[in-house]
Order: sequence, then structure tokens, then C-alpha cells
Amino acid sequence: MDFVTRPEFEEHRNHMDSRFNTLEDNIKEVKKELTTTKLELKTDINNLRSEIKGDINNLRSEIKGDINNLKSEIKGDMNNLRTELKTDIKDLKVDLISLFDEKEKANKEEMKHTQIKWYIATTLIIVGVVGRILGFY
Repeated sequence: MDFVTRPEFEEHRNHMDSRFNTLEDNIKEVKKELTTTKLELKTDINNLRSEIKGDINNLRSEIKGDINNLKSEIKGDMNNLRTELKTDIKDLKVDLISLFDEKEKANKEEMKHTQIKWYIATTLIIVGVVGRILGFY
């Protein structure tokens, strides 16, 4: 078994201490870098969040404006359609009234023709009966 002398032990201890110190320094440095990158990421995330919120608000306002424009266009179109329908209904009423008037006139004319035919037929029958009685034929 080999024994280690005090100077060798001290040298070995100093060497190990320096290695641990450098490791601790490296760990501290990495921790500092991590905290700085963490802070940078937080600020970047916050900036992106605010940009996204702004974009969303802008898009919301644009969509609301588009919806309002579409509503007003639809209202205008509906009003135009209502007025067109009202005028079409009025025209249809006038057309129906004129059709009924024409039908009534045609019925009256037909009744007049039938009445005239019956008058002529009745007159001929009466003249024929009177002529037969009086002996004209």
C-alpha cells in the first residue's frame, strides 16, 4: 500500500479545489446566462403578446366595421325589395281589378247577346203562332 505524503495531498487537494471552483464558476455563469435569457424571453413574449393583442383588436374593429357595412347594405337592399314588392303588389291589384272588370263586361255582353237571341226567338214564335192562328201560313 502506498502512502500519500502531505505535500502530495495538499497538491491534490488544491487541484481538486481549483476544479470544483471552476465548475462552480461555470455553473454560476450558466445560471446568469439562463436568467438573462429567461428575462429576454419574458420581454419578447410580453412584446409579442402586446403585438398580438393589438393585431387582434385591429382585426376586431375591422370585422365590426365590415359587419356594420354589411348590415347597412342588407338594410338598404331589404328596403329596396320592400318598395319593389309594394309596387308589384299594387300593380297586381290593378291587373286583377281590370281582369275582373273585363270578365264582368264579357259576361254582360254575353248576357246581352243571349237576351237578344231569346227576344228574336220569342218574337218569331209569337209571330209564327199568330200567323198560324190568323192563317197566314
